[in-house]
Amino acid sequence: MKNSKKFKLNKTLKATAYLRYSDKKQDDNNSLAIQKSQIQQLAERENLEIIEWRADKATSAFHNNISKREGIQLLLEDIANGAEAVCFYEESRVTRSITDFYNEIYIPIKQQYPHVKFFSTQSEGEWNPDDPITQAKFVFAAEESEIKSVRATDAQKNLLHREQPKRPGSRTPVGYDLEDGVLSPNEDDAKIVELIYYLKSWGHSQNIIAQFLNRCAITTKKVKTWNSSTIGYILSNRAYSGNLAWNVRKSYEISSPKPEEDIDLFKNVHSPIISPTVFHLLKQIKDLKKRYGTMSTPYYLRSIIKCKSCNAYLTAKDQSPKGRRGDYKIYKCTTCNNSVSIIPVHQTVLCDIQKKWSNQLNTFSVTSREQLNHWIAKLSKTKDTLKQQRKLVLLNEKMPADEISSEVYLTAQNHVQNKIINISKTIDEINLLLEDENDYLLLTLNEMLQHSFYDFSDTELRVFFLMYFEEVLIDFDKNNEIHISYRLSPFVSLENVITGYITEQMG
Repeated sequence: MKNSKKFKLNKTLKATAYLRYSDKKQDDNNSLAIQKSQIQQLAERENLEIIEWRADKATSAFHNNISKREGIQLLLEDIANGAEAVCFYEESRVTRSITDFYNEIYIPIKQQYPHVKFFSTQSEGEWNPDDPITQAKFVFAAEESEIKSVRATDAQKNLLHREQPKRPGSRTPVGYDLEDGVLSPNEDDAKIVELIYYLKSWGHSQNIIAQFLNRCAITTKKVKTWNSSTIGYILSNRAYSGNLAWNVRKSYEISSPKPEEDIDLFKNVHSPIISPTVFHLLKQIKDLKKRYGTMSTPYYLRSIIKCKSCNAYLTAKDQSPKGRRGDYKIYKCTTCNNSVSIIPVHQTVLCDIQKKWSNQLNTFSVTSREQLNHWIAKLSKTKDTLKQQRKLVLLNEKMPADEISSEVYLTAQNHVQNKIINISKTIDEINLLLEDENDYLLLTLNEMLQHSFYDFSDTELRVFFLMYFEEVLIDFDKNNEIHISYRLSPFVSLENVITGYITEQMG
C-alpha cells in the first residue's frame, strides 16, 4: 500500500480591514478604492475573509492619538467579537509615527489576543513589526510627515508676518468673507454677530441666545441652526475685534487655550465687527458671574442693597410656603433681622431710575469718559512710582549685603516688573475704550431711553444694577426709605482692578 501524502489546509481567518485617508481631495478620488482592491487581493492570497471594513478620515496622521480614532476603536471591537486578523494597505496609511501603532495597538492586541495576526499588502505572510524593512518604512513615513508639518508651519508664518498679514488656511469666522487672504465683514451676517454680542453683553447665556435665534429663524450663510457651542465659538473669537490670533491652543491634542501672553496676536489686520467696548463688557460679564453668581435671578439687588443702620448687605431669601414658591421673596438683614419683600423695593428702584435716566443720560456718558481719564492718570502715577522702586531694587542689589541673596533681589525685581506690565495692559485697555469710534456706550444708553425698565428681563435688570449702581441703602427705621448711589462709570471690573493696584501700592 502506497503512503498517501497528507496536505495541511490553511484555515480561513476572519479579518477586519483598516483604511485611512488623510487628504480631503481623496474623498472623491480612488484612494479608498485602491486600498480596498489591494486588501482584497491580500485576503485571497492569505486565505482571509473580510468581515468588516473600518476607515478613518483625518487631516493629520501624525498628530492624532491613534487609539482614539473611531475606526481603530471599531477595529478593536471586531477583534473582541471574534476577528482573527487585521489587514491594512501599508504602514504609512495606518500611522506616520514610529511607535504609536506598535505600542498602543499591536502590543495590547497581541497581549490580550495572541492568536490575532496582522497583514500588510506590502509584505508576504504575516506582518512583522520587528522586520528591518518595516521599521525603515516607519522611519521614512515619520520623517516625511515631519517635513510636511515644518513646511506648513513655515507657510503660515510667512502669511502672518507680511506687512499686511493674511489669514492662513482656516475656517472663516461667521460674519466675514475671505478675500485674498484678508477678512472683510459680510454686511448681513455681521449684523447677526453684533446681535449675539449685544445679547451676551446683557448677561444672557449661550443657550438662551441660541434658542432666541432659532425661534426668530435667524440664519447666516453658514449657520442654519444655532446651538450653545456655535455661540461660544463666536463669542471667543478674537477676529471680531479686527485682530488675528494664532497659535492659540496649548497643543494639537489639547484644545484648551494658552495664557493670553503666549498667544501670537496680530493687531488691526482687518475691519472689526465688534467694538472694544463690547469686548470689554463681555469680559466684565464673566467677571461679574465669578463674583456674584448667575445673572438669571429675580433678586436684582443681591450684593448691592444694604441695611443703612447695620451697614450690612441684605441676604436674598425665599420664604414661600410649600406649594406657593415665589410669593414671599425677601431681602433680609441678618444683623438686625429686619426684612422687606423684594416687590416694593424693586418698584421703588425702577421708578427712581425711570425718572432720572433721561435727565442723567448725557451727564452719565460724560462722567464715564472723565472717570476713564482719571483712572489713566492714577495708573500712570502708580506706574512711575513702581519704576522708581525698580531702580531702587537694582541699586540695592549692587550694594554689598552678605545677608541678602541675589535671589531675593531677583524676586523683588520680577514682582515689581510684573506690576508694571499689568498696569500698562490696563492703561491700553482703557485707551481702547476712550478711542471707541462708535461710542457704543452712548448708543446703548440712548437705545435704553426707547424702552421701559419694566420691560427688561430679570437677567438684564441684574446686569444693569450691578453695572450702574454703587449701592442701594434701605432705612428700616424710616418706613423702608430707599437711597440709591449711582456709579460714575459702568466699567465695574476695571474699577475693581484699579482700586486693587492703588491700594496695594499705598500699602
